[in-house]
Amino acid sequence: METRVRNQKRSSILCLLLYPTLCVLSVLCGEMATAQNLEEIIRDIDEKQRQIQTFSATFTQKKETSLATEPLLSSGRVHFKRPDRIHWSYLKPERAEVALEDRTFWVYLPDRSQAEKVSLSRKAGGVQTLEALTAIFKKTFNELTEGYTIYSEGLEEERLYHFRLQPKEEKDRKVLSRIDLWIDKSSGAILRFIMVEANGDHLSLEFGDPQINPPLTDDQLKIRIPPAVRVREQSLP
Repeated sequence: METRVRNQKRSSILCLLLYPTLCVLSVLCGEMATAQNLEEIIRDIDEKQRQIQTFSATFTQKKETSLATEPLLSSGRVHFKRPDRIHWSYLKPERAEVALEDRTFWVYLPDRSQAEKVSLSRKAGGVQTLEALTAIFKKTFNELTEGYTIYSEGLEEERLYHFRLQPKEEKDRKVLSRIDLWIDKSSGAILRFIMVEANGDHLSLEFGDPQINPPLTDDQLKIRIPPAVRVREQSLP
């Protein structure tokens, strides 16, 4: 049971790295987009996506899982820099830093003086979820439609386009049930995200105070672990 909980926590961290900067979706107000309208939307959102090179925002996250009686809540700030540099600074419920590099992620808990480097194989639990979800941010809209059936859920709050994505492939449906995205129509940034896993777990993220293209260097996105802190390394098969 302890191992299962630890793996679930790692999966939650991986899912958190789903970062709202490279938006590749949009919708029509209140109705399903036609093929012709989708082509126009794709061109518009792809153009906005290419213009986003860096992104910074506050975030609030809620993870609902059968392994916990209450939702797991956290908050902090996230930074992103193209093509794939992501850094999460958690402030609540405890201070933590998380960074992702390909299929390796780093976790540093300063209040506990603990650090961990986890390398994941393609077969490891959580990797399929990670790859399926990061595809939303790394691929163009055209590439995304190859793997997902996309539904327009309309315009909300007069500024957020809502899309629902459902995996086409059975192997992906074994991991993900659906993904909901709320996208700022003016900037193309994802401001709200809900993922429903095949096992019924829910992960939701909401981003505030979004900054589009703030000055960010690679050095600012690194985790600085003091030399006195031993880094525990492990690989998940």
